[in-house]
Amino acid sequence: MAFTPNNFLTQTSQATLRDQQHAARLFTDDQFRLAPKHKFLFHVAFNINPAALQSIELVQRYKNEINMLVKSCDLPNFTINTETLNQYNRKKNVQTGMKYNPLSIVFHDDNMGLINQLWQNYYSYYYADTTSAVDAGAYDRTATKNFNYFNNTYGLDNGSVQPFFNYITIYQMARHEYVSYRLHNPIITQWNHNKLDYAQGQNTHDNTAQIAFEAVSYDRGVVNSENVEGFGAEHYDQTPSTLQGLSDPGAIKSSLVGRSNVTNNASQFLSNLAGTVNGYQNTQTLGSAAQTGLLNNTLQTAQQGVSGVQGIAFPVASTTAAGTVAAKQVNLGI
Repeated sequence: MAFTPNNFLTQTSQATLRDQQHAARLFTDDQFRLAPKHKFLFHVAFNINPAALQSIELVQRYKNEINMLVKSCDLPNFTINTETLNQYNRKKNVQTGMKYNPLSIVFHDDNMGLINQLWQNYYSYYYADTTSAVDAGAYDRTATKNFNYFNNTYGLDNGSVQPFFNYITIYQMARHEYVSYRLHNPIITQWNHNKLDYAQGQNTHDNTAQIAFEAVSYDRGVVNSENVEGFGAEHYDQTPSTLQGLSDPGAIKSSLVGRSNVTNNASQFLSNLAGTVNGYQNTQTLGSAAQTGLLNNTLQTAQQGVSGVQGIAFPVASTTAAGTVAAKQVNLGI
């Protein structure tokens, strides 16, 4: 909440306590319903037409691994074509069309060369150049000497009729739920094997594809292996965690950092914390340059506005005789 300094406002105690729920209410209520999504929670599924492949093994054996080797990807973005009409000096904006802008997908360049194989299959399916290039003389300077000198095909003269990608679906996930963006009739408009460089050190290599598409459809649902295509099927740790929460409500309430203390009785929680930390420090044997009264220093300097932030302080080191620690009872003004 915004706060405007006022000379008539004064602090009445060394520690100022506020209920932490006030600032966090928007993002934490209803199981983080309105919290921002994380960018790394996504999955991309490529539905490849088996009839377009040189080797069917690319789909049968490696389909899910291709999905998992996506490093980053753009979500669909659109440009709405509009026109401003003039009706007796009255301006009217009308829509004349929609443009689906190409998006970028970056792949890890894996050691096996799986993504490289994906591109090679795409390239050889649509373009005859890769096949003709291995024939002797196909790209000689005399290749066009006579009209029947070579029978090789070039460019798009490859008899490709069916699409290589049936569709590409991007899943954005959060709280065990997903929103999906399905790209219909996608084609690669640009492929970049990117740069090799000795000076890059430990940086990894990647490949970049620009994808054009004709339409987008949306869906949403619960994340599982049936709804999210190829997700969690391979190389996925499905072993249940050994970490367990406290099942006894009494144990939770009696915990020092229990939620009931922090939320419902913040002042009592801070008093307990101060006594615990100070008691712990009194039992330690430290050197001559030891930090003493850590929590005491923190609370006493809270109102000074360290680093220009009002009400925020950082621990300040102080020294006493070697091997001793002096921790004083903190008056929290409660």
